[in-house]
Amino acid sequence: MTAPTLRADAARNLELILEAAEEVFAEKGNEACVADIAKRAGVGQATIFRRFETKDELIAAIFERKFQEIVATVEAATRKRSAWDGLQMFMAFVTQLQVRDRGFFQGYAERLIAADPEMRAQKQKLSQQVGDLVERAKAEGSLRADIGAEDIHALCCAAAQAGAAGPKAWKRYLEVITDGMRA
Repeated sequence: MTAPTLRADAARNLELILEAAEEVFAEKGNEACVADIAKRAGVGQATIFRRFETKDELIAAIFERKFQEIVATVEAATRKRSAWDGLQMFMAFVTQLQVRDRGFFQGYAERLIAADPEMRAQKQKLSQQVGDLVERAKAEGSLRADIGAEDIHALCCAAAQAGAAGPKAWKRYLEVITDGMRA
């Protein structure tokens, strides 16, 4: 089932709402209120509630949007000639996303995926793509044999924790981690 096509002004407002919501949730965490989002988007609260009946629906829409960015990044990573380069690109993207929106991902990711069968299927596909990338990197001799696909998420989370040490610290931590992953 495809979503109905929105009028140009409605599509523009939806984009403004989603962009504003991403920014406000990143700044204020999950306690951000719809009034803050409406003000940032330059729309009324009623405009938001016409599209999203609850704040949780808005959060789910933002999560799905971010998840689609992750999917697009893993797909781009798998197209790289060097699996190692693709893996590094993917890990940098995911780590940076977690640094920007740590509370958002910690609070909602598993709950939203568990509640939506389509999102679970997308997560499985994403996990498979990361697994394929890991296996390709091992086959080309660039990744240690004892690294598994399940390690990638944990290692990205570990590097993201460095965000407390400064805004660019995650890059250094990720570099140290990926250096240790090399075959």
